[in-house]
Amino acid sequence: AIQAGASLAFLCGGAVLARRVVMATETVIYLDIDGVLNVGIGDGGTAPLLLNDINLKMAKDVKDPSLLSPQERGYVDKVIAVASRDLGNAENGTYSDYSCVGSEQFVDRLLARLAEIIQGASEPFVVLASNWRKPKYKNKVRGLEEAISKHLGCKFTFDGTTGLVNEKDAVDRLRCIGEHVSMFCQDPARKGRVRVLVLDDFFVSGFNGWSIDGGARIDSEADVESYLQECAAAPFVSVKVVHCYTEWLTRAGLKVEVGTGLTAERTRTAIEFLRSTAGAVSEQTFVSTADTEETADTRWAERVSPAELKRPASRVDRMRTFLSNAVPTVPKRSTKGSKTQVTKLPQEAAASH
Repeated sequence: AIQAGASLAFLCGGAVLARRVVMATETVIYLDIDGVLNVGIGDGGTAPLLLNDINLKMAKDVKDPSLLSPQERGYVDKVIAVASRDLGNAENGTYSDYSCVGSEQFVDRLLARLAEIIQGASEPFVVLASNWRKPKYKNKVRGLEEAISKHLGCKFTFDGTTGLVNEKDAVDRLRCIGEHVSMFCQDPARKGRVRVLVLDDFFVSGFNGWSIDGGARIDSEADVESYLQECAAAPFVSVKVVHCYTEWLTRAGLKVEVGTGLTAERTRTAIEFLRSTAGAVSEQTFVSTADTEETADTRWAERVSPAELKRPASRVDRMRTFLSNAVPTVPKRSTKGSKTQVTKLPQEAAASH
């Protein structure tokens, strides 16, 4: 908790003129890995291409693209397009600056930004929402935890994971996060305010009108935030989604979709959300001088709907999920009859990214 709860009442002749409630604040961060702590390049529903020095060197070394298969030319064109793309107004450089080195699958520069976000949240509950949460990836996750610890200057471990389900697309990912948000926020142990921060590229995909179980359309980060707010079904919950994603068409008409990683701009968005919601005070209530403090309490409560005041009995399992096994060493994928090989994220990432 960031701040102890307290109630303030201003009295005038025994009557309450105003009431504020300063609430304890908890923060839960849902973290994806691929496309957040590295750069992933969409590849038409299959496992994303990883932007790393191996793929980049192979793409640059191609002398005659006409000798490649159409699939291989697509790999080369996308890697070159992403690597040469400017990072934006918030920082100098190109996405090549976010390339992984060798078999690594996270970028130190992006880890440093994640650490900055975690520090800004002040002891948040960090939930692993990535495919890396699967038990067989335990060793890789431990390596990631050690790397984050170095940037934080103290020991870091994930506090939990979202449900161990088989996610196939962005819809499944959002539903899975929503279920965890519901359990976390409706836990009777939650007595104060909850801030929900989501860092995800949603399977290297945009918000283009898909929906959850036939519900409202998802066309923007705001739509995702509204959905998670509904999942919370509790008062005093604020939600921010940082969608680490962009897309564009090359001059040749090739569509490029990218899990951008934590760019400087997206990192700033996350930190500004945490700062703007820190130490929040509930809505102030003014009561006439004829009212007693008891009446003031009643009127304050009336400003929150009965549905919001109800807290289901379900509890979130706060015991840390011990992740197991490692993400396999980054494989090299080849096309028969060709010497060109590209590094891709684990094939399972295509279904559970």
